[in-house]
Amino acid sequence: MQRQLAIDRRVNLHKLEVLCLVVELGGVGRAAEALFVAQPVVTAHVRSLEQRLGTKLFYREGRQLHLTESGQVVYAWAEDVLARTRELDRHLAGLSDGSRGSVALGASMSLGSYRLPPVLTDFRRAHPAVELRLSISDTEHTIEDARAGTFDFAVVVSDADPEGPGLETELLGYEELVLITAPDAEPGEAEIAPAQLAGLPFIEAPEGIVRRRFVDRCLSDLGVEGRDVVLEFGHPEAMKRAARAGLGVSMLFRSAVAEELELGMLREVRISGADVRIPVYLVHRRGKEFSPPHRELIDQVRAAFGA
Repeated sequence: MQRQLAIDRRVNLHKLEVLCLVVELGGVGRAAEALFVAQPVVTAHVRSLEQRLGTKLFYREGRQLHLTESGQVVYAWAEDVLARTRELDRHLAGLSDGSRGSVALGASMSLGSYRLPPVLTDFRRAHPAVELRLSISDTEHTIEDARAGTFDFAVVVSDADPEGPGLETELLGYEELVLITAPDAEPGEAEIAPAQLAGLPFIEAPEGIVRRRFVDRCLSDLGVEGRDVVLEFGHPEAMKRAARAGLGVSMLFRSAVAEELELGMLREVRISGADVRIPVYLVHRRGKEFSPPHRELIDQVRAAFGA
């Protein structure tokens, strides 16, 4: 005899979205602000979901709201359902022959700003009916959005393989980091020893950013400790402008400064014995099924990075 489900089947996606927001934003009040509704509305959704699932999802400890053991299971299930729903929505927008459809991809800052636009432009010319959406953020947030199914796939630089629960990764290649300065700024030599780096003013990304961590580690391996970081910027465009103004040197991806180097707006300074390259990964949700447009674009991304 078939067992009857105890769960009320009238659970809807919106209630699952509300649950996820409460968990991810850390409370009912913040979830209400994000949804532009009053707090009692969010509370009512949570209570309704608890009734329909037949279990308590949260408990309070002081002012803090925590998931119960059942709540943790339901939250993981809700995340999976919403991720698959977003993917289904994109799949249904296209045709099986790949002539139409949509692709949502994410990228870390420099890759999304410099490496991927030419690939996407070529793809768009060949597939004018396919909708493309590229979102650019820091590596950590991009990976989490790929894991959640917000993106069909993402391309990120990472100082370590970003593999983890619910995620599949593929090494695409490497991005080279080069030391750049203004044409008439210090250091004047075309090549310097690693020891000379300690005396230069650096324009850097904020601490905690993947590229900053990677550069710090690479320079530490070369014996360079205690750099003089005079400016910190969150985007390579700002770093390039400061370097062009003669305010210091910077280590940026070659793809980010290729045009300025070619035009003589910036100058590359080689570091003796240094080969500073950071891995580039393709990441997507584990078990993700790709449509023909997805597969073709991924192949073009692989080709662009030599994979």
